[in-house]
Amino acid sequence: MQQTLLVPLDLNQASTFKSIFAAVERIADSKPAHVILLTVIPEITAGVLPFVGLDELNDIGSLAYDQLEHVARKWLGEAVTPEIEVRIGPIARTIVQRADHFNADMIIMASHNPVHWDVLLGSTAAQVVRHSDRSVLVVRQHTATEPDAVDPVSRDALCL
Repeated sequence: MQQTLLVPLDLNQASTFKSIFAAVERIADSKPAHVILLTVIPEITAGVLPFVGLDELNDIGSLAYDQLEHVARKWLGEAVTPEIEVRIGPIARTIVQRADHFNADMIIMASHNPVHWDVLLGSTAAQVVRHSDRSVLVVRQHTATEPDAVDPVSRDALCL
């Protein structure tokens, strides 16, 4: 029996791809997988709409689709033929809705180390975990600004 893995990607965060696809590979090695790569283009607000028309929005969607195809070839190779989907909408809600639509067994997504606004508003990954009925694997991203990777003098400066 095949498992369905939904992998939402932020195409502006290519630094997360290595760890995300390592997790996808580990999960897919245990059981054959149908992989769905998803990127969500944030909703355009009414104030921006006059400056970004429907043609531009279609162009953004086409570009995102092409980028996802490139990412799939690079990181998944020929062994897996993923389904690729581009959506427009509120990011976390759209991820949860698409997971339900595909009856995904698991959502595998990246999260960065929380910063001040994430504590107040919640990160996309936190919102997906909170609102999804599906299993969610959140792959934490390690950055050079983690306390263990920063010398003590710089760490003190970061705390100011």
